[in-house]
Amino acid sequence: MSKTDEKNMMGRWGATSYIVGNIIGSGIFITPTTILNNVHSVGASLLIWILAGIIATLGALCYVELGTSIRKSGGDFAYLCHVRWTAIAFSFMSCACIFTNPGTMAIQMETFSEYVIQGLKLEFCNSSTRFIVNKLISFSLILLLYFLNCFSVRAVVARFQMVAMGAKVIASGIIVICGIVVWLSLGVQSDNFKEPFAHSNFYPGSVALALFSGLFSYDGWDILNYGAEDVKKPRRVMPFAIIVGMSTCAALYITMNLSYFVVLSVPEVQSSNATFAEKTLGSQFKYAMPFLVCIVLIGSLNATLFGGSRYLWASARERHFPSFISCINREHDSPRAALFVHVCLYCF
Repeated sequence: MSKTDEKNMMGRWGATSYIVGNIIGSGIFITPTTILNNVHSVGASLLIWILAGIIATLGALCYVELGTSIRKSGGDFAYLCHVRWTAIAFSFMSCACIFTNPGTMAIQMETFSEYVIQGLKLEFCNSSTRFIVNKLISFSLILLLYFLNCFSVRAVVARFQMVAMGAKVIASGIIVICGIVVWLSLGVQSDNFKEPFAHSNFYPGSVALALFSGLFSYDGWDILNYGAEDVKKPRRVMPFAIIVGMSTCAALYITMNLSYFVVLSVPEVQSSNATFAEKTLGSQFKYAMPFLVCIVLIGSLNATLFGGSRYLWASARERHFPSFISCINREHDSPRAALFVHVCLYCF
């Protein structure tokens, strides 16, 4: 069943919120350490972030052309079907729908639950109790997101995603603001920028590993292609969302890394970002870091659920899955059957 009601489709800012929400995840708190461990210097690390952003933006613009030329939900699967590479499309779709997408969501949910437990400082008498609490937190959040996604994309889900994007930008902005304040007032660790390329490691293997880590943090720019039929006026909306979304993500990533290097020494960045919170906000506020990660993850989870369900819906429409999965709710244009199946695959 096709979607035709534009009142239920997302506009420019809704689409932008999905781009930002799907790209910015917990990786920003992990990747700086990985990149620095490979290239060993502040200057080389920042160059990797810039280069990764440029490569990701070029890839995103290529997908904008595909999404506006072939207006079908399903991303790569839809494009492979369009050129009649059905066998390859089926193989690609099978791995993505059955393993990759549910697995990605499972990892995100587990990470969210662990950070909630860590942030609340919950203690358990045994591992079984911890396991049960972890699963209860995961299932509670996924059921909430499933319920929200059962309604109109524009009226409910995109607005929730915009709120999640705002919270995500604010959470990231706290780190940036702290770095600016410290730089203006104290200039702590400003020596990092006197010789930014000192001790750089430009060995090709190390640079490649660092670049892969940077690209991992920018991954997710193709989210709109999986739900292209939920985007209103894609020739206008998709380029706008990609340009604004990628610019926002790149600006946040680079300024967050600058903030880390203003406050911390290279060895401290290589060890833990909790040290950043302790140095800038005080020892009591370092415990806020787990909750910042949780805020970042909520938007990523909602975007993953959106993309995975549209992938299933597009696959079922092409008869690669049972046809009932391609049914949508007429009032809200929501693929509720695909959402339900996607959540079930995650649970198992």
